[in-house]
Amino acid sequence: MKLKVWHVLLRHVFFACRCAATVPACGIFRHYDDNHPVSYGVQLPMGRAPFAFAMAHSEDLTDYLLHDSSGPFEVDPARFASLQQDWGFEEDSINEELENILKADWHADSFWGAGYDQVFVPRTDEFLPARPAPFRVQAFLDAFRQASSKCWVRLAQALRAHELKADNADLQECLGVFRHCIQDNAHFAGVEAQVWQGGDLIMDSHTDGATALLHLGVTLGGARTLRVGRFRERHSPYRPQENRRRGVRSGDEISVWNREAYDRQELWDIEQSRGSFYLTSPFCFEHGVKYGRDVSSPTLALQCRFAFSNYSAAQLVNGQRTNTMREVAQVIAHSLADAINGQELRLPTVQEVQAAAAQISIAKQCRKAAIQQIRKDNVAAVVVPCTSSHQ
Repeated sequence: MKLKVWHVLLRHVFFACRCAATVPACGIFRHYDDNHPVSYGVQLPMGRAPFAFAMAHSEDLTDYLLHDSSGPFEVDPARFASLQQDWGFEEDSINEELENILKADWHADSFWGAGYDQVFVPRTDEFLPARPAPFRVQAFLDAFRQASSKCWVRLAQALRAHELKADNADLQECLGVFRHCIQDNAHFAGVEAQVWQGGDLIMDSHTDGATALLHLGVTLGGARTLRVGRFRERHSPYRPQENRRRGVRSGDEISVWNREAYDRQELWDIEQSRGSFYLTSPFCFEHGVKYGRDVSSPTLALQCRFAFSNYSAAQLVNGQRTNTMREVAQVIAHSLADAINGQELRLPTVQEVQAAAAQISIAKQCRKAAIQQIRKDNVAAVVVPCTSSHQ
């Protein structure tokens, strides 16, 4: 209890003391399609899942994140194999040709600088041990949550309002899962780091799990193309196809790489290069990623998502493709669209990230001191009664 009180007090003090900095225009998130702030993705009961899609760019912030001597990215390309041991990267097979990409799962709820933790990993549908994210990544995500705090307050309030008027317990519970994640600063706290240094690669078309109802994608190096299947209306039909009636392999009929599945305006090819940031909800739409052969440097990316705190909450929402989840997605999509319109969603400046890093360092020292004091108090509570009983 004492530790929790220290945590809350210090967080409020440090964030209140954060110095203001001028925000460059490139740090403001803007709609990818200004004419359609909310688009629609995969078909769910009662209509397609809605989502917002916003982008920002910052070379300065990317340089700061990369040039961390204690992190995994500022190394000679020939030493990338050592990342597997040092930062938990492992080969992850992503398509039938068994092309492999290096992936690592990190935890970035970092204010106290916790050690090893666990995060729910949708691709395995289980909690896995996760290392703390690199220090500068932790500081960046802390600073981002604070820089865009108006957006998250707006989102939490909208989830709560919908929760209060929901007419069934399942919807209330699902809304509460995401609201509590935001209030606990667990949004973007689950980080999947990716390294690709091969040639041409096309990842299978897919949708993400529910941790990606709020998803920040960061490209630190190299280049890749994100292809998104999107529709303009909640009840837009799929393009008619002969193969829909012939029992083709599941997924092919809506794959974003299947040109017969979409009209031309229903596919976005969104180029991601060094310094690109995007925020959206890949749980809601079919998508795939393509890497090109002409990229001279490895492609480095961070996928930052909700970090669920318990397995029952994760299981409740991750496998649902229901109207309940469509309603949750609707609250998130429209709240994000409003926040983007109001310029409430922005990247932190390098100065703000540096301030967050200093705060995390101080918090670690305070945490260490608080733990030592609690241990002393516990020892005293045991020793004193034992001593007095012999007098």
